[in-house]
Amino acid sequence: MSGYLYYLKNIIAIFTTKKFEGWGRKKTGKFALWCNKIFGGTIILKEDGFIRSIGLGVDNSPSFSIIEDDVGIYYDATQPSQLEKILNTYDFKKNTLLLDKAQKAISLIKKYHISKYNNAPILKDNFFKDDNKEKILVITQTANDSSLQYGVALNISTLDIIKDAVKENPNHSIYIKIHPDVMSGKKKSDINLKDIPKEAILIQEDVNPISLLKQFKKVYTKTSGMGMEALILGLEVVCYGLPYYAGWGVTLDKQFCKRRIRTLTIEEIFAGAYILYSQYSNPYREESSDIIDTIETIIKYRTILQHNNNILYFFGFSRWKRKFIKPFFSEFKKNNIIFCSSLEEARKKGLMSKSKIYIWGKKLFKNVEEYAKNENISIFRVEDGFIRSISLGSDLTKAYSLSIDSRGIYFDATHESDLEYMLNNYCVNDKLIQRSKEIQEYLIKNKISKYNIYEDKKITITQKNEQQTIALVIGQVEDDASIKYGAEGMSNLELLKIVKKQYPDKYIIYKPHPDVLVGNRVGMIAEELAFKYCDRIIIEHSLDSVLEVIDEVHTMTSLVGFEGLIRGKKVYTYGVPFYANWGLTIDAKKCDRRKRARILDELVAISLIVYPRYINPKTNELCEIEVLLKEIDKEKKRYNSSKIYRYFVQMKNFISRKIQFLIKVIVREQNRRDKK
Repeated sequence: MSGYLYYLKNIIAIFTTKKFEGWGRKKTGKFALWCNKIFGGTIILKEDGFIRSIGLGVDNSPSFSIIEDDVGIYYDATQPSQLEKILNTYDFKKNTLLLDKAQKAISLIKKYHISKYNNAPILKDNFFKDDNKEKILVITQTANDSSLQYGVALNISTLDIIKDAVKENPNHSIYIKIHPDVMSGKKKSDINLKDIPKEAILIQEDVNPISLLKQFKKVYTKTSGMGMEALILGLEVVCYGLPYYAGWGVTLDKQFCKRRIRTLTIEEIFAGAYILYSQYSNPYREESSDIIDTIETIIKYRTILQHNNNILYFFGFSRWKRKFIKPFFSEFKKNNIIFCSSLEEARKKGLMSKSKIYIWGKKLFKNVEEYAKNENISIFRVEDGFIRSISLGSDLTKAYSLSIDSRGIYFDATHESDLEYMLNNYCVNDKLIQRSKEIQEYLIKNKISKYNIYEDKKITITQKNEQQTIALVIGQVEDDASIKYGAEGMSNLELLKIVKKQYPDKYIIYKPHPDVLVGNRVGMIAEELAFKYCDRIIIEHSLDSVLEVIDEVHTMTSLVGFEGLIRGKKVYTYGVPFYANWGLTIDAKKCDRRKRARILDELVAISLIVYPRYINPKTNELCEIEVLLKEIDKEKKRYNSSKIYRYFVQMKNFISRKIQFLIKVIVREQNRRDKK
């Protein structure tokens, strides 16, 4: 909320609720305190939490935590705060679950270097290679910072602290850490860098605080939050001001706060500040959260954003794909995404060993792949995700999910993919299982599939008898890479013939692929020919409408087999789709690389939660699948309930198909001229 909105909200509250809110000791917080003092009522002061975000707040990086204090605010030692009250009175010894959670969070923080902001690079192993002495760190802060003013440290000289560190630690190396905002030029430091004595060594690099602190024995600070992180790592911490973690018996304190009357452990202070005092939310799932989920989510998305750094070169991406692809590759700072059609073009645009290469699907760029191998450049393959959009990709509809694979790509059964590796090795915990169950329930209840193109209509089937099994045979795009690399070029007609021959007594429904039906792709079977091998052809019905009335799915490699599993159907595969050979399907072909049996909840968790990337259609930002499903459900309902909106989408798709047709004609004509 902006400052103006806080002012407006508090002015309205004077005449209504008398619930006043503001931001810490900033102007909005002071105004809220003034309103509370004059008009009575209640007061809430807010601040960022101790684990805030991946990137910086000034860069609008989504926030994971916030603090709401109805007494004071944690960094103001001149008066009580809700945190101080918690640390003075809470019976930590009785709540072993809380301390267990604190210990787990501390362990994750240490292992994955989790700090307030998490975009700084990890300290390189050779950073201190020429220094074998024990190391002492003095942490500087920004000039006139609120935590200095209200932590009773505004008039303490940082230069004097450095001198103390040098004097008290002979034969040690003394390092000075400069605040990142000072290095970026956004703020001034609490020390003139020219005054730093020659005995001290300046660290100006922007590095992850936890990875830096791991190199030190002892820390000197006024009120910096890094002091608490140093305690978490087991360092000795000297406090010249009164930060929230001082005065509880775990720090060497230069000042005394008589209100702080207990001796606590580091785990208890952490539990009070990071768990009881802080509120967490998951911006990628748009729901409330806790500290463990926050850390795990930061780890996941920090890894994605780190993968997206440097210069990225994209090959095989059609012009319309280029418009929607960039949000999937967002980075801490603006990275450079370059689309190329050849190796020569990429090299002219600066392709080098630090670059990364992304290729659409299984498109062949042999010289690019050879060059990447020789230069040790990472190659990733990209394909639509399993929950893609409203309407077809071939209608130039924007994709809301992508699969980005460093080993292969999920539909290529001839090589291992990241998805196959995960299904062989990934450990699915109870939380993921629960999310998997909830996602499956949501998919079934709201009838969501990959494309969500047709309306949900009731289907009536007339069987020979009630015991007759209803089998759904799914048509596919016959020149699709998933058929080439997962079913050895099998055709829709071949599949129909096999099913009819092997199961002549079953009631067979054939559903052609929607891309084939609209004429965008190859794979049409003449109706009179199809009816020789099936009892019914279904076109103008949603996939869920069909899955509701059938008993089993027969497919080469179609995603419908996976969707059938989710809906409790028996699934027969005749190629090797990603979901086959894990003990859940009846498979005509075997894949010896797939060595592990998986339950359905695990398959769904890995395939829909862990493997793909998702974009929130509303914000165009990365998100989790739950957010996308809600947005797709809203869009589906709007499509089905509004004739005007449905007409608009249909017209857009019609125009898209005509544009594609014209492009094909132009390309064909150009190729003909080139041959001449």
